[in-house]
Amino acid sequence: MKALLDYLILPGEITAFERSYLERLNRVGLGFFALHIPALTLIAWLNGTRPGLAAALTAAVVLGPAVALKTIANPRAVSVVLGMAAMFMGGLLVHFGQGPLQIEMHFYFFAVLAMCAVFGNPMVIVAATVTVALHHLIVYLVLPRSVFNYEAAWWVVAVHAGFVVLDALAASFIARSFFDNVIGLDRIVQARTAALDEKNHDMRLLLDNMEQGFLTLDASGAVSPERSAAVERWFGPPGDSTSWVEYLAKLSPDFAARTELGWDEVIANLLPLELTLEQMPSRLVVGDVHLRIEYRPIGAAESRDRFLVVITDVTVDVARERAEMAARESMAIFEHVLADRSGFESFFEEATSVVDALVERTARDLVVVKRLIHTLKGNAALFGLPSVATLCHVVEDHIAEEESLPTRADLEPLAARWADLVRLVHVLIGQRAGVVELDDAQYRALESAARSAAPGSPLLDWVQAIRLEPMARRLAYFAGQARRLAQRLEKEVTVVVDDGGVRLDARRWAPFWSAFSHPLRNALGHGIESAEERLAAGKPEVGTLTLRTRLVRGSIVVEISDDGRGIDWDAIAAQGRKRGAPASTPAELEHVLFLDGVTTTESVSDLSGRGVGMGALMEGILALDGAVEIDTERGKGTTLRMTFPQSAARSLSAIAAAA
Repeated sequence: MKALLDYLILPGEITAFERSYLERLNRVGLGFFALHIPALTLIAWLNGTRPGLAAALTAAVVLGPAVALKTIANPRAVSVVLGMAAMFMGGLLVHFGQGPLQIEMHFYFFAVLAMCAVFGNPMVIVAATVTVALHHLIVYLVLPRSVFNYEAAWWVVAVHAGFVVLDALAASFIARSFFDNVIGLDRIVQARTAALDEKNHDMRLLLDNMEQGFLTLDASGAVSPERSAAVERWFGPPGDSTSWVEYLAKLSPDFAARTELGWDEVIANLLPLELTLEQMPSRLVVGDVHLRIEYRPIGAAESRDRFLVVITDVTVDVARERAEMAARESMAIFEHVLADRSGFESFFEEATSVVDALVERTARDLVVVKRLIHTLKGNAALFGLPSVATLCHVVEDHIAEEESLPTRADLEPLAARWADLVRLVHVLIGQRAGVVELDDAQYRALESAARSAAPGSPLLDWVQAIRLEPMARRLAYFAGQARRLAQRLEKEVTVVVDDGGVRLDARRWAPFWSAFSHPLRNALGHGIESAEERLAAGKPEVGTLTLRTRLVRGSIVVEISDDGRGIDWDAIAAQGRKRGAPASTPAELEHVLFLDGVTTTESVSDLSGRGVGMGALMEGILALDGAVEIDTERGKGTTLRMTFPQSAARSLSAIAAAA
């Protein structure tokens, strides 16, 4: 019983939508019944059943819903009154329509009863059904011919009543279904909206308490209203219809410009989506905060309609990486000092002068600046200082893009990092001005010379040579760098060192040794092949790199040779023609080889590709009044032989003889 009542009686709450709908429908119903006054008057006139009385009674029936519409606030109650009035109108129609068509007019009850379903209230159907039942019962007992145009038997009335009940059941089902699925749709939407709001609220609480920032973009790059609190904490609130590029431009116009270019590639759909998203700028620094920005497609990746932007604060990770790198660089410095203190000090002194020249802008020629930065990058990498090499690479990229000298702001990160290293080196090794080191063999030679001091004794030469750097140590250092570089390039190399007993002035030769790293990297990067290539060419799997210094008829000779693929003179000639330089004779080709910008590498890396290394080497050679010879054969290898006059070092003959 309770279930039946719950089905027939609607929930007590009337939504704004239902109220508006019923109020309008009730007014339409009142108008519909008002039209019955002339209609029933006409029917009564045609049937000779007192049209005046028909007009009066019909008007009396219309008065009921009219009063209800004005006085009853509940639109559902007004609808019930309309349902009852509809049945009274049916009774008047049947009464005044007496005659051959009276029985047909009973269809009015069934039609209007079904129409009452549009109120979406089963109680309207129930009230109408009860009204018609009472009407028929009372009138049948008092004035039978008012209901039927003949003396109908009781079972005829029962059949008629049965069809009314059947119609009422169907109309009640339709009314309740109409309420639940149409009129009540507003309630359903509100309930679901409330549920979604609650879920969204919970999701927003979750997002707002995460350290990551989340927002979504459409294909045009417009920022959606949904975003986590972290986004506004880092970027500030966006304006209405703000695009992602405009949002970023508030913090970094350069980053925004690069993002815009990358986004155009994403939307152009010319390349795979994964590739274009991977190439989007991903690191942004806001004050002291380092952010990583990732882009992920939402839904089917092919559509490229919506994207999720995930922003992560990686400040702690960056700090940890820097701390780890600083620790590794500190250890590298310590190891180099233990292995070759003089060599490291020479490098560090030369590198400091390069950084000073760059920052103080004493070097104004663009070619010279390129050489200085490239040399510093290479030597920093060889000495285990990747942070410096990376910063130099960034400056090189800027120069390549702008074709102009780097500004002080461009060099500031490099200068700051180098200042940190200067403080670190002073802590680790201090200052040792005026200190000369001797190993056991050197000490014994000096002691022997002193004991046999006589006219013509080499003692003076030996004492002077002590202040010079032994090439055994310098070449051993380069050999170690070559092995590490080969390992990085995944090549197997045997390094042969022959110092020839030569000692040189470390300070005077420092620029040359800084540039010497370039042919060393070229030999390993361009010359010596991979193990697979060497085996295919019939060579030993392991390559050979030879570093040699010696005295030849009073001259100093420095050689670096490899058994690699040799120099591709055709590629060098093509580079020369590209620059408008003659490249026909061997001398012209060698000249092109040392021009700035000449490289046979297609891609730029932190090891090669800029084309300024050999120019820097030539500059170092000429600074010592030296000359260079190149012996190379395709598939056999290359020897770079640099010869310097005796004036480049003191007491060379005596030093070599004593050695």
